[in-house]
Amino acid sequence: MKIGVIGDRETATGFRLAGLTDVYEVKDKEEAIKALKELENNDNIAFIIITERIAENIKDEIKNINKYIVEIPDKYGKIERVDPIKELIRKAIGVTIK
Repeated sequence: MKIGVIGDRETATGFRLAGLTDVYEVKDKEEAIKALKELENNDNIAFIIITERIAENIKDEIKNINKYIVEIPDKYGKIERVDPIKELIRKAIGVTIK
């Protein structure tokens, strides 16, 4: 089984240098969706690595994929997301949870 990658130019280049061949460099949402569908239809792909920012743009399409998907930070770093459970606890008891 192989690994598929969807990312920006720098991410794609890094994975190509690491020896992966099923790497898609995308610039917009349409290219990302097309790459995702190609990887989904490839029976040799076991899971897909995708940058967080690209995944955020195509989250509705990702929900329908039947392969493991791993989101990684891109060159700009990790996207800070709010954990809904922590936010509910914080509001309920008025305490900051880290």
